[in-house]
Amino acid sequence: MLLRWFVLAGLLLAAVAVHAQTRYVSDNTVVELRRGPSLEFLIVRSLGAGEAVEVLEEDAENGYSRVRVLDQGTEGWILTRFLTAEPIARERLAVADRNLATARSRVGELEQEVASLTEQLNSTRQELEQIQASHGEVTTELAGIRTASANVVEIRDQNENLRQRLNDREQDVDRLTVENAALARRSSQNWFIVGAGVLFGGIVIGLIVPSLRRKRRSDW
Repeated sequence: MLLRWFVLAGLLLAAVAVHAQTRYVSDNTVVELRRGPSLEFLIVRSLGAGEAVEVLEEDAENGYSRVRVLDQGTEGWILTRFLTAEPIARERLAVADRNLATARSRVGELEQEVASLTEQLNSTRQELEQIQASHGEVTTELAGIRTASANVVEIRDQNENLRQRLNDREQDVDRLTVENAALARRSSQNWFIVGAGVLFGGIVIGLIVPSLRRKRRSDW
C-alpha cells in the first residue's frame, strides 16, 4: 500500500501542469486523442495535422499531454511528441495565402479609391478652370461696365454742360429780345421826332418863302 502511494506521488511529481498554452498537431500526421495517457485507453477522436489544441497538463514519464481541442472543446490525452508550438507549414502557408488575399483585396480597394480620388481631382480641376474662365469673363464684363459707367458720367456731364450753355443762350436771347424791343421803341420815337421836325421845318419854310418873294418884288 505504501509503495503504491510512492508510485502515485512520483507520477504526480513527474506530471507538469501547463495551462492556457496552445499547441498544434505536427504536419502529415493523424493522432489519436485518448481518454488517458497510454495506448490502453480508448480513442476519443482523431486529430488531423495542424489542428489547434490547448495543453492543460503534461505527463513527462508517459510522454503524453492532456489537451482540449479548440474547435469543439473535447478533452483527452495525446502524445507530446506530436505537438508543436508553431503552426505547421501548411497552416502557415494557408494563413499567408489568406493574408496575401486580404492584402490584394485591400490593394484593389485602395486602387479603386485612388482612381475615384483621381477622377474627383480631375473634376475639381475642370471646375476650377471653368471658375477661372468665368472669373476672367466677369472681370472683362466688369471692366466694360466700369468703362460704360465712366462714359455715362462723362456724357451726363457733357449734357449738363450743354444744358447750362443752352440756358445761358436762352437768357441771352431773352435779353437781346428785350433790348431789340427797346431799340425798336426808341427808333420809332426818333423817326416820329424826325418826321415832326421835317414837318415843322416845311411849315416854317412854307411861311418864310412867300414873304421873301414879296420882299424881293417890293425891292424891285
